[in-house]
Amino acid sequence: MGSRKQANYTRIGSHLLFWLAYILYQAVNDGWKNKDEFSFILPSQFLTDVPVAIFLAYVNLYVLMPAFYYNRSYLKYIPLLLILLMAGGLMERYFTYRIWIPLDKFNDPLAWQTENREFWIPVRILRNAAEIFPVIAATTLAKLMRNSYQHERALREIERGKFNAEMNLLKAQINPHFFFNTLNSLYALTLAGSNKASGMVLRLSELMRYMLYEASGNKVLLKSEITHLENYISIEQMRFADRLDLSFRYSGDIEGKSIAPLLLLPFIENAFKHGIGDNAGWVTIDLKVTGCRLFLNVENSYNHNPVKPPQTTGLGLNNVKRRLKLIYPSQYELGINNSDGIFVIELKLNL
Repeated sequence: MGSRKQANYTRIGSHLLFWLAYILYQAVNDGWKNKDEFSFILPSQFLTDVPVAIFLAYVNLYVLMPAFYYNRSYLKYIPLLLILLMAGGLMERYFTYRIWIPLDKFNDPLAWQTENREFWIPVRILRNAAEIFPVIAATTLAKLMRNSYQHERALREIERGKFNAEMNLLKAQINPHFFFNTLNSLYALTLAGSNKASGMVLRLSELMRYMLYEASGNKVLLKSEITHLENYISIEQMRFADRLDLSFRYSGDIEGKSIAPLLLLPFIENAFKHGIGDNAGWVTIDLKVTGCRLFLNVENSYNHNPVKPPQTTGLGLNNVKRRLKLIYPSQYELGINNSDGIFVIELKLNL
């Protein structure tokens, strides 16, 4: 509602600005007597000419253009526009004949005596129409430019809406199996009476709080994202216990840096998914920040199986690739490689 009022105020302001410019033009045009003298004088006919020009401009903008121009009925629009201009010329001539010529009898008798007091003078009617044409042309151009701007802004709003919807969908596609597996592990720890259960509950609650609240924006602090990764990794350590050989380290100046939320998690999640499985395995995660550049290197073991190689185009990685293209176009490098039982992901990102 507020944006609509603002648009109305903007439209009214633009109209007033245009007519003020037109008034100044008329004053300068009639008051410019020679190149060394300037006087601001409004002609008497101004009191009738401006309302006529305003009326014709609005008829063109809100009657002829919506009915014919916008529908591309140009063969109908152009003749009707010419008729409108001639009607304007006749209207100005009528006011001059009925009002201003009789007044000249008292204000300027000499001019009145030499004045042609006939109504039907085609040359003057055509001149009046020609003087109105720049007003019609300028208002038409302003209207078309405004329509083009509004159309472009509407397209940007649509694109922004689609972008936000896709971003929300992609963020919502974080692997739900992690939560189910974590709950199963938590259930097993609870049955065994392990003191690790409380720690897992705490980490899981912090993880869910981050996903639900802090990760709802377009950007989060890199420090918060790393804390989120630490909570995730701690849970995975509790789940896999002594079957996991893990190394996680980060370095560099992370203070004040921002990043798209949940952008790094799919790489870490993929490493645990394919690096551990049913057997023991290892995962190495190295994150470094240099200036405004982030470097992430994730390596994990996998059981080499030529019949069923590890999936490199799963939902998680496709998800993060799409987000990188949308949020960081031409600002990242992503390399994915697997050979000799080692799966490697390298990401270079401009923060």
